[in-house]
Amino acid sequence: MSADLKGKRIAALDVGTKRIGYATCDEYHVAVTPRLFFDATKEDLYERIGKQLENDRIDVLVVGMPLSHNDEMTAMAKLIASFIEGLRIVLSIPIIEFDESYSTREAFVTMAVTKKAKKKRQEKGQKDMIAAAVILRNFLDDLQRNT
Repeated sequence: MSADLKGKRIAALDVGTKRIGYATCDEYHVAVTPRLFFDATKEDLYERIGKQLENDRIDVLVVGMPLSHNDEMTAMAKLIASFIEGLRIVLSIPIIEFDESYSTREAFVTMAVTKKAKKKRQEKGQKDMIAAAVILRNFLDDLQRNT
């Protein structure tokens, strides 16, 4: 585990145009919990995210960034990069960009494997929260592998 992240509470965001999934982990980086989603269309989005991070005592924020295989920035990647710049203006914690390729697909698989009822899987925000948890788990696994 990277020494600078050891003992720190980490959260992840899965950014979409309508909703932003939010997940957290404990300071031991064992339990990853899908928590909630934010309405991405609200004007006070950055403030609401900042308040939630403060309430959850988050030390580091991971934001999923879709990486293309040909090193070109997609329209969604540009939107997320702009979103991250806005976050950096209002937040005082480190923000780490992490490859979130296929996190939504993994979220659907995770929901199916855990036998979430189809009606529950289709609720607004469910896949966004699970996708944020997938991003965070993948980030933590990658961190563990590289130490």
